[in-house]
Amino acid sequence: MDIDRWVAVGRDLESSPAVHRPSSFSALLAATMGDCEGKVVIDAGCGAGLVTLAALSAGAVHVVAQDYDPAALADTARNVERFIGPDGRRRLSLWEADWSLLGPMRADLLAVNPPQRPSSLLPEVDPELRHLHAGGGQDGLDGMRLVLAHAGAARVRTTAAGVLKLADAEIPGWSEPLIVASAEIPYDPAWRTIVPSLRDRVSVWEFERLKT
Repeated sequence: MDIDRWVAVGRDLESSPAVHRPSSFSALLAATMGDCEGKVVIDAGCGAGLVTLAALSAGAVHVVAQDYDPAALADTARNVERFIGPDGRRRLSLWEADWSLLGPMRADLLAVNPPQRPSSLLPEVDPELRHLHAGGGQDGLDGMRLVLAHAGAARVRTTAAGVLKLADAEIPGWSEPLIVASAEIPYDPAWRTIVPSLRDRVSVWEFERLKT
């Protein structure tokens, strides 16, 4: 699992001023996408497109890059053209929508790095970037819950900071989550009150839809 590769790619991506630049959390998620060959993948909240690039590079037959911000979708398309070329662009669709509209989109896998800073941390975030990190709620897991409440994919793969109690979260209709990958990585300074060292474990968890 080559996190460093995806950290380096993330640094090279072009992104508009208000678009989420890839974080170490995003790089960890991207590093788990090597199993996407032949699959249809949704990159939920694609930002500048790092996870989209990882899935396409691994041979995904089609990737739907979803974001509510048209600037993020434009950045993702531009970065796919730049790093993969026309073949990658042909396997990419762009979808401007929010997470409440995920239901109709069927896929083998939905990957997401949701906002997960507990609301108590938001005052420490740059006001101009706060909109990118709001939505975690009191325990940091509301963004993940929103995705799982609306996702139509067979599996959902999500990052979660080690300090969050994801293992205790019961989500109707989904299996108990399993860890796909875990690593100790840097945190943004806004986490300092609960992660004083600004370096801690982050895991990528996977939920599978229960058969009814």
